[in-house]
Amino acid sequence: MSNEFRGTGNVGEQPVLKTVIVGNAERQVAELRVFFDEYRPNGAGSVEQAGGFWLDVNVWGERHAAEVAELVKKGARVHVVGKLAEHTWIVAATGEERRALYLNADHLFLSLARLAEARFKPRRVLGGRAVSEMEPMT
Repeated sequence: MSNEFRGTGNVGEQPVLKTVIVGNAERQVAELRVFFDEYRPNGAGSVEQAGGFWLDVNVWGERHAAEVAELVKKGARVHVVGKLAEHTWIVAATGEERRALYLNADHLFLSLARLAEARFKPRRVLGGRAVSEMEPMT
């Protein structure tokens, strides 16, 4: 089962950076839980929470996983884009099969609404030329 998911929510706990073996290679993954909420007008001029759900999110890749683990904090508002997948396991005590959805994130964006400040990284050097992260590459 796999399809694209896009959602905005709050990080429930500090992301954890892990190194796992996939095939014969070590890979880094940042694991976090996000509450994807839904708000609706309440008729009194404001909004109220009208539901939501928790989802485990995995962010793969040496650079991206490490940045998420370092920069994303509990309570951060994030927008996540990725593919839903299903994990199946057997409960040892009962023999019952269980299933859960999780998200393999392609992109994770921090909402600016909850940031007190932001700093830019130094420019990268590609082919002897400094390149800004925001500058289009030619």
